[in-house]
Amino acid sequence: MKLVVANVSTQIPHAAFRAAIRAIQKQVTNHFKPEWGCGAQLKPIAISLGARKAPIQKNADAILYLGDSSSDSTIGVKDAYGYHAANNKGIPYGFVYLDICASSKESWTCTLSHEVLELLGDPDAVLTVTGPSPKDDAATVYYDLEVCDPTQGDTYKIDGIVVSNFVGRRYFGMSGGSGRTNHLNRRLRPFGVRPGGYLQYELSGKAHLIYGSRVTEKHKAAKKKLERIRRNARREGRLSG
Repeated sequence: MKLVVANVSTQIPHAAFRAAIRAIQKQVTNHFKPEWGCGAQLKPIAISLGARKAPIQKNADAILYLGDSSSDSTIGVKDAYGYHAANNKGIPYGFVYLDICASSKESWTCTLSHEVLELLGDPDAVLTVTGPSPKDDAATVYYDLEVCDPTQGDTYKIDGIVVSNFVGRRYFGMSGGSGRTNHLNRRLRPFGVRPGGYLQYELSGKAHLIYGSRVTEKHKAAKKKLERIRRNARREGRLSG
């Protein structure tokens, strides 16, 4: 996969942006691909959403945008969605905004790492895994295949850049991979959540969330805002509630 990561932010210097992409590329190649069997070539570019034509390769397989504010009238989510729809029809996409990173007290590099890995794990945001219901062990529900949500808050560094922890195949009851439930090998049972994490499952056409013990109301509010704009909003859009 060729994944374009477009820096539309006025706050992040392109040198810092490129350093983050190099670190996340190492994470994808050295850590994520051996576990999940899917990788990507990340291409960092700087663009202006006000431009008629942005220098995005037509053969890109997916795109992520890094912007300043989700509500900015120039580069906010509404314009980014419109920009994407006009110029990149039919390919997976996502957004990372600095204001939401700040409200959730998370490094933008960690959020970007999170979005890159989840896009690779489920590019079209449609995959689910059958697992035991959190309310009834005898029943089953459909868990969204999101590889970073359950370990939200767990981070590590690559070349000094903060990146996100992620779950392994064993977490979803799948064979192969490392045999660990998460890359950092923190305490985490299959279909569980880390203290700062969350997990979404689907039942009767509705989405339900499970939060870790350290998730505050402020974190929940930031996540709710994030879900309205990130690629996962497409997943929630097909549910009735």
